Amino acid sequence: MIGMAFAAGWTPCTGPILMSVIALAASNPESGFLYMSAYTLGFAIPFFILSFFIGRLKWMRTHSGWIVKVGGYLMILMGVLLFFDWLTKIIMVFNQLFGTFQGF
Repeated sequence: MIGMAFAAGWTPCTGPILMSVIALAASNPESGFLYMSAYTLGFAIPFFILSFFIGRLKWMRTHSGWIVKVGGYLMILMGVLLFFDWLTKIIMVFNQLFGTFQGF
């Protein structure tokens, strides 16, 4: 059950990005290996770093219940914002305050 819930939350985050990388690799085959390698490394390196140091982070272990609750409440809040389409309105306000993002 936990794996299914993780996959349901993870797939919308990785699917569009991976599809974009695959589309770039298809449109430029000679650089496809580079694109996929960069995607894989960018995806895996944070997990490897976290796996090496997670045992030493005593603060996270002692406050893990609190961290899980805050994360759950943030997920509920994001779900409500998405359901009522308030996230679009928030983005419009931020665009007026800070200007639109032009890319890297």
